Amino acid sequence: MHEIERHRVILSEVEARPIVTVAHLADVLGASEATVRRDISFLDKQKKLRRVRGGAEAINPPSDVSLLGRPYSVSQTINMDIKRCIAKAAVDLLSDNMSIMISGGTTTAAMSEFMRGLKLQVLTNSFSIADQLIKKSKCSVTVPSGKIHREQNIILSPFPDDISNHTYADVLFIGAYGINSHGVMETDPQIVQAVMKLINRADQRVLLVDSTKFQNRSSMIICPLSQIDIVITDDGIDNKSKEVIKAAGCRLIIVEQQKQ
Repeated sequence: MHEIERHRVILSEVEARPIVTVAHLADVLGASEATVRRDISFLDKQKKLRRVRGGAEAINPPSDVSLLGRPYSVSQTINMDIKRCIAKAAVDLLSDNMSIMISGGTTTAAMSEFMRGLKLQVLTNSFSIADQLIKKSKCSVTVPSGKIHREQNIILSPFPDDISNHTYADVLFIGAYGINSHGVMETDPQIVQAVMKLINRADQRVLLVDSTKFQNRSSMIICPLSQIDIVITDDGIDNKSKEVIKAAGCRLIIVEQQKQ
């Protein structure tokens, strides 16, 4: 990522939450921590942010705090060709009149493109998925009540009892920040809570992750792999990760990366 683009993303991150760590920015940018520290130092001298121990904060900290993790707009620029192939494989599991739930994310959002010819009952907390399906499909669409988090393009309810507690579906589709033998991981406790509400409310649970997600780590666990029925990923997956998935009893679907 070019220096100017890194600076734009860093400023967007510090404007979205009270403080951001060097480690978080390195993950979002795909850059080294040394590079991030240099960028923070430069922007501090430009008086565009305030350098603090281990990270940076906004000159005028936000009153409305964003979710942890990459902004949706940044995730949309990463591996989208692969994500579309994974999404298509997920939609290939569906047929008319099924009821499904889709958790927000850029890989799951890519499913909407391939759902246009299907008649489905859809519950989703993704503002992007709901918008696309309403405009360009025959699906019946339901969204939960709650706050729209613009940076993640997701609707999250602060209340323990919402429509997800009164819904049951044939299939639940989720994405993840990371995946390993400990389970399916996310970065923000609110997202973890939202997915956990849905995880036992479907006959089948399908995880959509590109192969880079097998390298990511987080302390936030949504569920063990044994609760996932199907994992769809690309052919960049390593043999160790394949064995972890199979040992958990999951069906593994591997899509081929499109050749340029």
